[in-house]
Amino acid sequence: MKRWVTLFLSMLAWLGSVQAQFAEGQPVLRGAVGPAFSYLVSFELDETAFIDLSSFSSEFDITLEGNKSIINNSAMIVTGFEGFGEVTPHWTIGMYAGQGEYLAYAQDAARADYMINFTISQVGVTAEFNTHSRSRLKLLGGSLFGIGQASVAASSSPENESWTDIISGNDPGGVPSTRKAFEVSAWTPVIQPYLGLRFDISRTMGFKTIAGWNEQVAAAGSWRLYHNKVITDSPEVPLRALFFRFQLYVIL
Repeated sequence: MKRWVTLFLSMLAWLGSVQAQFAEGQPVLRGAVGPAFSYLVSFELDETAFIDLSSFSSEFDITLEGNKSIINNSAMIVTGFEGFGEVTPHWTIGMYAGQGEYLAYAQDAARADYMINFTISQVGVTAEFNTHSRSRLKLLGGSLFGIGQASVAASSSPENESWTDIISGNDPGGVPSTRKAFEVSAWTPVIQPYLGLRFDISRTMGFKTIAGWNEQVAAAGSWRLYHNKVITDSPEVPLRALFFRFQLYVIL
């Protein structure tokens, strides 16, 4: 009987400790939501996979040769939204969603307009461990685990088209020759380990800034044409990059 009493008292002490941890964290920060802005460094179209874009339009040169490196931007800004809440004094769980893109435009000697649009979308769950210091400043480390989608859309069209020409699929001259377009996309897993800090400006708002690594790879054969038709011989495309993220949050 004494053994069961001891076990019962030990369980009460453990439950009391857990409850105290949760109670300790609640006055500091129950939860927060706000916009988040990421800056992806060296986030570029893969030269090997997209080298044939130069055949789509000679105005674009993905190999960075000459002065035609317009589509090989070296960075991308991703805008999104993040929410997180404390589950213990040291651990927070949250969700993040964001999207970024860059556009490239060109016009050839025949005054045909060309466009390339490279888009990245990401959504996932975040888990963070923080110092839970009694000051407003908290150091943290964590990671995002989720899914993403990469897409590349390209189009060309003659200058100054009418509505009728566009809807009917004809050029101004009546022959559908210079208008062409495609969009390819692929779903990818996303993992983003990071380190950073969080600072409560007041009882109602604060900011978080982190730096980390975006691990994202579109597998071979995963690309689809117009989100529907599988491209079986599509290559593997790495979408890795160092990133920095800033969030301004409202404390709930």
